[in-house]
Amino acid sequence: MINAKSVWLVMAGLLLFLAQPVQAQSDSGESSQLRKMSLQEALAITEESSFEIRMAEADIDKVRSQYRQTNAAFLPQLSIEETGISTNDPLNVFGFKLKQEAVTQADFAPSRLNAPDAYDNFTTKFEVRQPLLNTNALFRRSAVKNQLEATKEKLKGTLEYTRYQVKDTYYQLQLMDNRLSVIARSLETARENERQAKNLFEQDMINKADYLAANVRVLELESQQSKIKDQLATVRDNLRYLLNMDEAVTIVAADSLRMRPAPSDEAIEAGDAANAEVRAMGYRVSAAEQMLKASKFNFVPSINLFGSYELNDEVPFGSQGDSYMIGATLRWNLFSGFSNVGKVMESKAELRKAKLAYDSKVFRNRLEIQQARRSLDQAQKQLRFAESSVEQAAEDFRIRNNRYEQGLEKTTDLLQSETKLLQARFQRLNAIYQYNLSLATLELLLEQDMAY
Repeated sequence: MINAKSVWLVMAGLLLFLAQPVQAQSDSGESSQLRKMSLQEALAITEESSFEIRMAEADIDKVRSQYRQTNAAFLPQLSIEETGISTNDPLNVFGFKLKQEAVTQADFAPSRLNAPDAYDNFTTKFEVRQPLLNTNALFRRSAVKNQLEATKEKLKGTLEYTRYQVKDTYYQLQLMDNRLSVIARSLETARENERQAKNLFEQDMINKADYLAANVRVLELESQQSKIKDQLATVRDNLRYLLNMDEAVTIVAADSLRMRPAPSDEAIEAGDAANAEVRAMGYRVSAAEQMLKASKFNFVPSINLFGSYELNDEVPFGSQGDSYMIGATLRWNLFSGFSNVGKVMESKAELRKAKLAYDSKVFRNRLEIQQARRSLDQAQKQLRFAESSVEQAAEDFRIRNNRYEQGLEKTTDLLQSETKLLQARFQRLNAIYQYNLSLATLELLLEQDMAY
């Protein structure tokens, strides 16, 4: 007889079991945490955690630092320097005493002028340099600015392409899950056919070859099931990598595999073919134009101001004597061994190459949009055909199976009918996947979510 204490122990054990986190047992025996995830949730995670997006952001920081370095084209440069010298060189000894304002009448004695004792001098120097006219540096700064804008567009393009990769992988995850469901149904049917074949064989209604054919069909489906499971594990690994998630997490698709609503022709026509990659190339063309101008302005003179203030003493950082100097330099490189000419030629070639790359990408992008639209239309036609094929194959298998149970149908014909039904179902799943992938490709090219 069960007492109250035993009941309470059973209930406590049940509660402890239900309180445990949901885990799935992998084929290798290791447990992993299941996480159901919608496509929109996966896209939100990848924008925060993707390796590629983080690296693109680092590229922006790198180019931004290069742009900040170009501030030297118009901002002053300040420096402080401490120099210590000990010498008995007559000229330098007398000069150091002048700088220290320490010259006396005795220092003009010929013996001291010609053979002075060793003398120490420490100079504290404050120096400022102010660029005034460096036209080529200003154009280089403008070029780096355009490169920075191109890198920002590259980040947008990386984000869009990463979203495309996540969509593709998520659709593959849905596809593999549904393939497993279909293969499980077919395997259940094949095992039932095997059982029927065994009964018919024992009743001498079919020969052994037919019975073995049914058995081989079960083994074949089990092999396909194992292969699909392996493909599913690979897809999950790829999705986990894109989302930068822990290896212990097993991602399960929360969304069902379905056709997303088809975009209207007006929505596609309204899309801008100049996506982030095209815009980035446009900025690179502008950068090349600025670099060409910078190369040409190497022939123009540059003007810079400078100034310094010195403190000289026999001890470090002393201030016994002080002096200042201000001035300006005008530098004009009249001939540099054709170095400047070569730079102009190189910049022209880089500009021509950048323009060709831009025109090529614009042209290629338009072609890819047209191809994506055709692929979308073709996927819709394939899906309609696949649905009709599934309906026909299912009806054919139903009829043959009924006849087989009455001993009026060959085992090989039944197996062929079942195989055709399985292929039709797979074809339907593939058509839905190809349709969604074509739509994702169109969204990537136009940089917009067409429909959800």
